[in-house]
Amino acid sequence: MRKEKRDFTRLTLHAKANMLLEDQSIEGEVENLSLKGAFVTAGWQLRLDDIVTITIDETLACGIRAKVVRVTNKGMGPRFERTLLD
Repeated sequence: MRKEKRDFTRLTLHAKANMLLEDQSIEGEVENLSLKGAFVTAGWQLRLDDIVTITIDETLACGIRAKVVRVTNKGMGPRFERTLLD
């Protein structure tokens, strides 16, 4: 069995997300969220190591800087620079 490497538990969440990459706004939907990151699907795929500012509706994530640390054919995983509680 594969050991989970995450520091924080993920929660299933379906909420709108807005990511700003320089001067581009990318709309997406969050599939799951933890205190330190999320998994987002969007019509536009970001690249690994892109730095974005992300806002997720109905959460504490409002204008948080994040680095894209995972990209799949289904979506992308931004990791927040700070936890949602900081």
